[in-house]
Amino acid sequence: MRRAVAAPDVAVWIWPDVVPIWQAWQSIQTQWRVGGMGGANGLDYAGVRAWLDECGPKNKAQRREWFHCFQAAEQATLQVWAENAD
Repeated sequence: MRRAVAAPDVAVWIWPDVVPIWQAWQSIQTQWRVGGMGGANGLDYAGVRAWLDECGPKNKAQRREWFHCFQAAEQATLQVWAENAD
């Protein structure tokens, strides 16, 4: 396993075969849509697509898989943020 840094004080251990998607997830963190006082409310999919076009895998099936992974991570992140906001 490989150690990935999620935050300065948090270590996340991930399998080597998922390192590329983890790094991709870290790269698209600039693509959050922020709406008003509520904070981020989801990813800007046009920005994610642009990132995939420039930096993502060239294989269409793998790009689709990565996009689904991004959506799963997006939903999990939004859920944690909502729980922490309460």
